[in-house]
Amino acid sequence: MAARVELKPDWARIVFSEAIDGITSADFHYFWLRHNCPCLTGCRHQTTHERLIDASVIPLNIQPLRVEASSVTDSDEPAVTVFWAPIATKNSTGELELPNEKEHTSVFSVDWLRNNAYATNREKTHDLPPHDASLVTIDYQELSDKYGDTANSTLENTKLTTNGAARYKALLFDKLSRYGVAVIRNRGSDTEDIIYDFIDPSADVIPTHFGRIEHLRTDNTENTNNDQLGYTNSPVRLHTDLCYAESVPGFQFLHCIRPADVGGDNYFVHAESAANYLKTEVSRRAYDLLTTVPVRFDRKQNNFQALHVSPILRLGDKPDPATNEHRLEQVRYSYFTQGAQTSVPFSELREWYEALQVWDKLLYRDDFQIKANLEAGDVVIYDNLKVLHARNGFTGARHMAGVYLNSSDLWPHLRQAKEQTVTAEA
Repeated sequence: MAARVELKPDWARIVFSEAIDGITSADFHYFWLRHNCPCLTGCRHQTTHERLIDASVIPLNIQPLRVEASSVTDSDEPAVTVFWAPIATKNSTGELELPNEKEHTSVFSVDWLRNNAYATNREKTHDLPPHDASLVTIDYQELSDKYGDTANSTLENTKLTTNGAARYKALLFDKLSRYGVAVIRNRGSDTEDIIYDFIDPSADVIPTHFGRIEHLRTDNTENTNNDQLGYTNSPVRLHTDLCYAESVPGFQFLHCIRPADVGGDNYFVHAESAANYLKTEVSRRAYDLLTTVPVRFDRKQNNFQALHVSPILRLGDKPDPATNEHRLEQVRYSYFTQGAQTSVPFSELREWYEALQVWDKLLYRDDFQIKANLEAGDVVIYDNLKVLHARNGFTGARHMAGVYLNSSDLWPHLRQAKEQTVTAEA
């Protein structure tokens, strides 16, 4: 029985040419394949064929160099051949040493793979989070060139015609609905005017203990309670904002007034997609821990303190009728306001930390992140309940204006524009 191979980021799918006992495909983790290598040149004893390789030496993030599905075993059975970079294994004294080989070869009989399949006909899988910045980018200058309202524009702020504004906001609706983040290039220099790209003029921003608009720069004098990382030039790792608040703003946008001289690039992760990937592709146990174990988010500043307790991944109260799974409603993730973990028994605390590390390592994979280097006049807006944001450390007088918005103000405003464009194009 022949087979073809579909390579995924963390596992391989073997699709069998014939369905036997209803099995049409099977998924295998790469670390499982490496651990079960049948070769007699280091992984199995040449005489007894017993396993020699120790599971502890196999990196859980191991990737194959290449895979061939058209190969055959020594007995001419259809096979799948996996080529690996060498890994250090234990010698006769228990010390790790690299084998003298350029690559390691594992040849698996297709029948053996089918007979040892542990994940067959799997339907509930998730793709990687979006990580292509072009998918979330809107060039306001292009819209202005096509739909500019020259009579009402200024040097600081280019206005769009009614039709152009509706098309722009429809694009925002599409990007935020699908990806949770939108990068707007060349938007302009007027932060107050940009606010109403996203909400109706009758609505307003959400003021916080920092003020109405945050001016994130190292020489800040406008905001209160500016004794926090955002007002320094230090890197700020992935997080959601205001995790310590009972009610968290649904959206935030950052308006670049001045970029850093060096560094300061922003990056984002669609945490809802990352959580789903964690659940089905990496570790259901880690997902369960992060959705159930409470975490103290404790903001302590010189003149402000707030505390909220919640799991990092908060699920809805009612299961989805279609899947019977509780859907993710909010991500609260902030390493700099995370308090000491005291709610987990001693014998279970290591497991919780391991889950946290699995999650964190996923988030910092390049294929999970959208990277954006903002220039003066650029804007990025993101869903603060579902998208993590971060920035690199920097030098120079970087200045970002930060604004929080209510989801209940943003979605009706953008949805109306989307409906207008759909009607106009019908």
